[in-house]
Amino acid sequence: MKKYLYILFFPLLVSCSSTYFLSTLSSNSEDVEQVENGDFLIEKDSLWIAYCFNGESAPIQITVFNKSRQPLYVDWQKSALIVNDVAFTYGGEKLEMGGNVNGYFIDDMPMLYNSVGEFQGDFRGNINLPKYISFIPPNTMISHKPLRLTGVDLEVIPKKEYKNMLMTDKNDQTVKVKQVNFEEENTPLKFRSYLTVYAENNKPMFFEQSFYLKNIIKSTSLTPKSMSKELAERGDLFYIEKPANTTFANIFLGTSLVVGAVALDVMVNTNNY
Repeated sequence: MKKYLYILFFPLLVSCSSTYFLSTLSSNSEDVEQVENGDFLIEKDSLWIAYCFNGESAPIQITVFNKSRQPLYVDWQKSALIVNDVAFTYGGEKLEMGGNVNGYFIDDMPMLYNSVGEFQGDFRGNINLPKYISFIPPNTMISHKPLRLTGVDLEVIPKKEYKNMLMTDKNDQTVKVKQVNFEEENTPLKFRSYLTVYAENNKPMFFEQSFYLKNIIKSTSLTPKSMSKELAERGDLFYIEKPANTTFANIFLGTSLVVGAVALDVMVNTNNY
């Protein structure tokens, strides 16, 4: 008597693409000018300061150019990113450390043949040390990336707030995206940058600029790599990637493999009768 094994396959509806939140920043500070590439510029008689947030999780790149004839100094320990009235100092630098260790050990079990031995190895690590001051000679600039806006949760925005729209990628292909715009009053993200600069210790200059999230483009097809170069490199644009949720797929495939193995075992056994 023949026995038939019927195997049913079900479609697996799981997204395998990451979701990208392409986010644009704006500033409400009167002394801030947004230049053509999207950077935020503050220009004074003795210096100019530029902010760029391009990249994943908005790395804060601060560039200071000394226009004066005397050296300037940026005190990063007295400068900070301020989010929700909490200040995060810009001071801090990672120092790599390493070395070698070696020595001897004596085994306290005399019945063993080798009771004396030698050990050696390496150790590596990092120490976070403060980076307090940057020196800027006349007519030169420094650029520093002290922090990034990690931990920003853009998924709290209700899906109904997004509107469907079309955009073109770098290959001039039309892609569907979802977009939501914000005003300064209803934006989900506001922050400030506070910078301390001086030429003389007892005469510091203080610069404070405010920024807020202006809009978000949400897409699985338009990615930072597929955007046009002009858009992808803008200083007011950053992105957050949400990886595809493959937990269900892994569980389903794992279960299928187990069931398949059991079914195969049944088929083999039935052939013996």
